[in-house]
Amino acid sequence: MLKGKKINLRTVRERDLETMLTLSSDMEARGEFFPVYLTTETGLRKRFNEDGMISEEKGNLLIVDKETDEILGSIAYYKPVFFYSAYEMGYILWRTDYRGKGIMPEAVELLTQHLFDAYPITRVQLQIEPGNIPSKRVAEKCGFTHEGTMRQALVMRGKARDISMYSLLRSEWDERKAKRL
Repeated sequence: MLKGKKINLRTVRERDLETMLTLSSDMEARGEFFPVYLTTETGLRKRFNEDGMISEEKGNLLIVDKETDEILGSIAYYKPVFFYSAYEMGYILWRTDYRGKGIMPEAVELLTQHLFDAYPITRVQLQIEPGNIPSKRVAEKCGFTHEGTMRQALVMRGKARDISMYSLLRSEWDERKAKRL
């Protein structure tokens, strides 16, 4: 478990699967920037049974309230290209009443620290739609740098969309940590 001030990041437990399915199927909570595909109970259980939704290649952690262990959202990591010295992250806060309260920056920083501690990588990256202002704020607050735009890299809801690439290098993360001490 990765422990924060307001939240913890923890692995998925079998008893979480039903709640995850319900929360991830709420299209309103997913918003306009999260992919529209739905997850089935069978698919979710299959993935859980394979590796508990966590491995060196990819993982999905739950964002939970530190006091109540209530599931608020999810944060995932994966290798964007198998030979890159990097992980990419994606995240969602299903509980809309918790948005704007510093939950996601804390989750991103906790997972970033873990990835740099656990793996010999040089960068963590995020791909964000240019119109997703809250996610851009999370990236900037956590020290990520906008590297550029991948034009029409994604088709969602029938529309080609650009994607902004953000990254945080290990050296930049170490520098941020040193300033906090």
